[in-house]
Amino acid sequence: MARLTEMVEKRKEKLIEELLSRNVYKTSDERHLYDAPLKTLENEYMLLLKKEAGR
Repeated sequence: MARLTEMVEKRKEKLIEELLSRNVYKTSDERHLYDAPLKTLENEYMLLLKKEAGR
């Protein structure tokens, strides 16, 4: 179980890093990135990628 928690935290860190590098500081529902669950961060990142691809 500790391994899974570690993997989730590393994934969250990576997503937060990617979002911050693109000037995204909060989620769509105005949550701070560090307070958001993994699924929300993944959704935000996918939205960002779609938005970037549409430019």
